Amino acid sequence: MTSTTQHLPVILLLGKRMTSGDEVDAWLAKSPYSTCEATNVFQALEEISDFTVGTSPDVVFLHVDMLQKELEMLKKMLDTSAGDVHASVIAFPCQDQRQDSGLKVLAQQLERLIPDGPQAAV
Repeated sequence: MTSTTQHLPVILLLGKRMTSGDEVDAWLAKSPYSTCEATNVFQALEEISDFTVGTSPDVVFLHVDMLQKELEMLKKMLDTSAGDVHASVIAFPCQDQRQDSGLKVLAQQLERLIPDGPQAAV
């Protein structure tokens, strides 16, 4: 889905992918938000800062092995980046939080950060 709203993109850091059918990945695929999966934080930053495309995805998500380390590095990179690279960052860590209640919290966070976007249902 292509987004035409003007808002800061969201980078969603997910803990290590435990199964090929990850619940958050499936939820994002069904969500009304435009999404893009990145393989690392550098690609995520590239996705939100590419000025050659008309719109950025609403959410760029990636699975990482060391969530806290990647979160700190990403925040530092965003703080020190030159230009107009701005994004919100959400860390969604463990497999046990990826149940319906955890997905509802994630949906609420995205709705807060993407206020003019579509409203996600869980």
